[in-house]
Amino acid sequence: MEPTGDQAVDQALVRLTEVTDLGLREQLAVFDAVHAALQDRLADAEG
Repeated sequence: MEPTGDQAVDQALVRLTEVTDLGLREQLAVFDAVHAALQDRLADAEG
């Protein structure tokens, strides 16, 4: 995966690559955490 240049976004994307080895409940937890992290980053970027 090519880096985006934004550390928070890159970390979120890396977490998504790890879900294939998880069970469904664990996948949902990762998706929720990634969604929240990206929302937080977007809110920070918008000021």
